[in-house]
Amino acid sequence: MSVWQQYATQDPSPLCGVEGDLLSLRVTVEAFLLEDLLELLADAPFPLNPEIRHHATMQSNGGVVPAVHVEFPLWRSQIDALRELLGKARFETELGIAPMLEEIRA
Repeated sequence: MSVWQQYATQDPSPLCGVEGDLLSLRVTVEAFLLEDLLELLADAPFPLNPEIRHHATMQSNGGVVPAVHVEFPLWRSQIDALRELLGKARFETELGIAPMLEEIRA
């Protein structure tokens, strides 16, 4: 069996490294809290490259309010540190996690 046949029979994740799978994260906050979120993310123990998407909405206090999505790639091993960081926020956030390959295909 050649090397190529061996890999063809397996289903490896093409976006996987020593820190696990590469994921796409989306943190959603009310629009007026964007600066606070970015300051919080600046304290992450790893580099982040956020992309900001305006014109979103989220549920808050029983109603729909203007919001912003902040999206960035992250390794699976870094999720717990990010959740801990977001837990320190004094504001409401929504966290969405998807495999990066699915985000690329969408």
